Amino acid sequence: MTRFSIHNQKALKEFLKENKIPGFRYGQIENAIYKNFIKEFDKIETIPKDLRALLNENCFFQSLSVDHEATSSNGQTTKFLFKTEDWLLIEAVLMRHLSGRNTLCISCQAWCPMACTFCATGKLWLQKNLELHEIIEQVMYAADLVNSEWAKLRNIVFMGMWEPMLNYDVMAESIRIFIDQKKFDLSSRRVTVSTCWIVPGIKKFTDDFPQNSLAISLHAPNDEIRKSIMPVDHTYDIETLMASLDRHTAKTNKRIFYEYIMINGVNDHLKLADELWKLLEGRLAHVNFIPYNAGEGTASDGYTTTPRFIIEKFQKILEKYWVVSTIRATMWDDINAACGQLARKKKDEEKTQD
Repeated sequence: MTRFSIHNQKALKEFLKENKIPGFRYGQIENAIYKNFIKEFDKIETIPKDLRALLNENCFFQSLSVDHEATSSNGQTTKFLFKTEDWLLIEAVLMRHLSGRNTLCISCQAWCPMACTFCATGKLWLQKNLELHEIIEQVMYAADLVNSEWAKLRNIVFMGMWEPMLNYDVMAESIRIFIDQKKFDLSSRRVTVSTCWIVPGIKKFTDDFPQNSLAISLHAPNDEIRKSIMPVDHTYDIETLMASLDRHTAKTNKRIFYEYIMINGVNDHLKLADELWKLLEGRLAHVNFIPYNAGEGTASDGYTTTPRFIIEKFQKILEKYWVVSTIRATMWDDINAACGQLARKKKDEEKTQD
């Protein structure tokens, strides 16, 4: 029998049944893993030794290995670079907010097929969709670290190496594990899915997870600019996107988060602020302005970060028309924590060594 992940609930329950082990043992195993952060079968003392031996022989806890881990100088951000069993690099970022919240950005793909020009992940190209246990293991590792700091992981965001809507079924199953009271027990609204606006995925997400939060990588208020930096716009234009988001809001009555990376001279002209508020006027929206991280692209892109005072002017125009927005604080420049940045740096180093 092929060894399976301990996070594969269906396989584990079937395994226990086949071995004539009482069903309540699953609950004991579940509690040991997700509540007590036990990482070795031999240390689950609530189950018999013979069951521990069976689990050792047939299951595994961790398939990912930590290739690199770095914490920013201010201690707020930790970047994890994991290696899969098939030697692919994936990333997760833990953010410790001053308010006390702990947020983990996770990956659901090894690299990304969306090819956004401003994103380091998009320059690596898709290698594979992650399996369920590879997603859960990222969270387990970070949750265990936070627990050792006498804190709890409160928020999970699918905003690492991604497009989550292109790995929908696995993403959906992982969300169910995150919000399961007997597992991670996170509030639905504290699990956010961020997408480049894959419209069919948005519609399915609306129906399947109306209580969870949705974020859209917008980055421009019109199709012309979006097409120049995000190829996905050639498939799903803004009109199509907004129709799917209006449906989402009508069904959920939840605010949608719009990510807007500020790239100097590309999408930060103040006239675009007028286009943006007009696009979002009357809609439940929260815009998150993200200063472009110069490490994201390549030197050939010529992208630079929009000056802070321009971002603030942009924001004030939105405020004038009652569109809520925030400017994301940069917490991680010293550890290459932008999405895909560390994996790409590692890959470039390996090429140099070859």
